[in-house]
Amino acid sequence: MARKDSEHQKRSMSTMFRGRAIFKPLNTGRIDEHVACVREWIANIFFYTKSGTTIMIDAGYNYARLKEKMCWLDIDPDSIRHILITHQDTDHVGALERDSELLFRDATVYIGEIENRYLTGETRRKVIHGLYKLPMVRTDNRKVLVTDGEVFTIGDIKVECILVPGHTWGHMVYLIDDTYLFTGDTIWFGADGGYSFISTLAEDNRLAVRSLARLEENVRARKRPIVVITGHTGWTDDLDFAFAHREELCKPFTEHYSDPKAPYDGYEEDDDTEERARAVWLPKQDTAVRKNGVLVYGNWMPQSMVVGPALGAAALGAAGAVVCRKSKHPAGKLSGASLLAGAAGAGAFAIYSHAARKAFSYDGKQKISKRIVEGTASYVTLPSGGVGLDVGCGSGALTIACARRNPSASMVGCDIWSGAYKAVFSQTVCEQNARAEGVPNVKFREGNAVHLPFADEYFDAVTSNYVYHNIAGRDRQKLLLETLRVLKKGGIFAIHDLMSKVRYGDMETFVQRLKEMGYEDVRLIDTTDGTFLDRKEAVLLGLGSSRLLTGRK
Repeated sequence: MARKDSEHQKRSMSTMFRGRAIFKPLNTGRIDEHVACVREWIANIFFYTKSGTTIMIDAGYNYARLKEKMCWLDIDPDSIRHILITHQDTDHVGALERDSELLFRDATVYIGEIENRYLTGETRRKVIHGLYKLPMVRTDNRKVLVTDGEVFTIGDIKVECILVPGHTWGHMVYLIDDTYLFTGDTIWFGADGGYSFISTLAEDNRLAVRSLARLEENVRARKRPIVVITGHTGWTDDLDFAFAHREELCKPFTEHYSDPKAPYDGYEEDDDTEERARAVWLPKQDTAVRKNGVLVYGNWMPQSMVVGPALGAAALGAAGAVVCRKSKHPAGKLSGASLLAGAAGAGAFAIYSHAARKAFSYDGKQKISKRIVEGTASYVTLPSGGVGLDVGCGSGALTIACARRNPSASMVGCDIWSGAYKAVFSQTVCEQNARAEGVPNVKFREGNAVHLPFADEYFDAVTSNYVYHNIAGRDRQKLLLETLRVLKKGGIFAIHDLMSKVRYGDMETFVQRLKEMGYEDVRLIDTTDGTFLDRKEAVLLGLGSSRLLTGRK
């Protein structure tokens, strides 16, 4: 049944694309006064409202939370009488299938004549270069079959149909009121612009590229502002960005096509909330944010840890080879062998450091640091108008992530920006990153975790990530109490660090101590059990003692 198919696709697609940074769906919210959006895992469905009439564009997955999220937008499912379908894939028609909740049982469905052949069984939908057939879609809704170039009205809303075959044989896009172009799975937006949609999911990639070229010609010939809205990667009103790479395919298993701003796993929806849906306009996708500053989140494995050992290995190897070649005495040979052994060790460490640097990279495949930062931020909830503190903010990644999740509140990041990272991180870098991410509700200032420059009970939440273990010669439990000093009564804390007994002492006893002091819901969470990263990753990267201390004052 279709509900089962949707759940199967969630599991299989999550496994296949996790960490690929391919899908970056809009969260539930509004683009402007006419267009609203609901997020269903990696997919978006849209609602267009004018003169009291609301039409729906695509019907998403067979998704249990659709009615709930429509309520966030004050849209009643019973009010939907017209649904435009770009194509018949499971993530675009699921709410119409027979075993769905049938929220739109009375709606008329508009679908292309060619695309309808999938629904009748005349054609089977194939993906992964024709190797896999998707389940058939079955719906009992009344259908209106539309054709390329057809124009019709629904109330005061003008709809123009434009055929763009390739992803599917009859894929249709819809231009509404000559302004809003709903493109379904025709365009994929990367960090540097639009590409033809994901290659492994197309019926015919060459045809998809030709269709995208014709669509660009069609749109540009109109010589008017047009908003381009995609099914999985957001929207833009910049046509140069939208069609920047129209002759190229998005190849999802090639690192070039990863977007560092995409979620690690698009099927995780923790940051899709009613508060955000009601408070914030959905930002557009384009390169404008990069013009004011390049994202510099750095890397937890400094480049010097790769270059230094590599140079050392080369020097020791060269010296060892010379000693072995020229020495005739056994002691000399032994010295040469020792130098070569040292070279091998330094080389092995350089290789390890390089692999760790790739794993920690925000732009790489594993994105371990991004996963940990976003995971920690998910525990930070601020009241409207509240203020949170990130201690030891470094490049501002956690500060910005928390601010993004709490748009009606604000975050302060503090650090002394010293030591090995001084050349990379600074207050200026943090501010540039916030501008580049389009997150305005943050501030950064100088502040030492040993003696925080803030009054008692000043913040509504405090957080930190991998900071205190770096402060040598200090009692880490006292550092935690210093951080909790600036937390208001009722405020929450989420502090993540390497909390081994050697570094922190007995943390179970410390948790009990906090409870006796009146703190509530205090927990010490092992984040290497799959919470933020798995055990193998943690051990290989020296993060095996990662723990999250969380609770309420």
